[in-house]
Amino acid sequence: MNAKKYNHLKSAEDFLLKSLKGGLSHSYDVKKRRWVKPYPEVTGYILSYFSKYFSVLPSIILEAADYLCKLQHQRGGYPSFYSKKYLFTFDTAQIMEGLAFIYQKTKKRIYFDVAKKCADFVLDMQISNGAMFPLYNTEKNCKYVDKNGQWGVNFSMIQVKNIESLLLMYKLTKNSQYLDSAVKLKDYGKKCCDLTYTHPGAYCLEGLIEIGENDFVREKLKTEIIPRIQSNGFLSYFPNLPYAYVSGSIQIGILLYKVGFKKIAYSVLEWARKVQLNHNSGGLFQYANFDSSLNDSIHAEINSWGTKYYVELERLFNKNFKTH
Repeated sequence: MNAKKYNHLKSAEDFLLKSLKGGLSHSYDVKKRRWVKPYPEVTGYILSYFSKYFSVLPSIILEAADYLCKLQHQRGGYPSFYSKKYLFTFDTAQIMEGLAFIYQKTKKRIYFDVAKKCADFVLDMQISNGAMFPLYNTEKNCKYVDKNGQWGVNFSMIQVKNIESLLLMYKLTKNSQYLDSAVKLKDYGKKCCDLTYTHPGAYCLEGLIEIGENDFVREKLKTEIIPRIQSNGFLSYFPNLPYAYVSGSIQIGILLYKVGFKKIAYSVLEWARKVQLNHNSGGLFQYANFDSSLNDSIHAEINSWGTKYYVELERLFNKNFKTH
């Protein structure tokens, strides 16, 4: 085992555990030098990761799972960041997956019950063409969409990623409604998938590859993404932007690996390693320049979701990494 490579992984995993404050994962602001943005969705990501790769779960992971169970709204959904006005379909689906994995690991019934309640909330947010309402307004007791808003609040392709958690719940329950919903999302995703912006586009492809659309994903990456990747692995968030959304780049790297473009995926990993080395926390900047340095034109944060994807990409290339 290469100790240097292992240190890349362990320092990133340590960052993920440190990001869990009061039961929720946070981002770290490098200018303010403090943790910001308690994020239920990303906590779900972290639960999924540690459930997959750790034979014994760290106590802080179980504490986070217990906190998420307490945080769930009576309708089954979850808020995002500080506001409790809206429940987010996408965020709820990622928490669903995390708790379902924790249930598989621990067999503790409450995790299954909360995950199932999440799944039923997600099902209720789907419309006939496969798309999903992004939000539920708890004050007005109604589903909500901002058709003129960005991908987080409109009928967006990011919801296609929910296929992952729906298929997991189908595996656990054999309830065909979850499978039917995933199939509808697949059909919707193939029609609306747009890789102009790496991060939301990668969410869509992640769901599609989970349900077996490898050829579709491979062709999209070959024609729309690979021509944009620079020789050092840099992939701009939007064509010709001077910076990358780091999580989006790494997500694309994982997808490239899975469909056979391993050499290009490795160049993305090498670029991401340089981003990681720009800060001693072990986490990765949310936005980084061609040379891997921080781009703080929007904010100066290190986020745990990008770091979570990073450790997954490391593990794809290093199968001998110790699982704890």
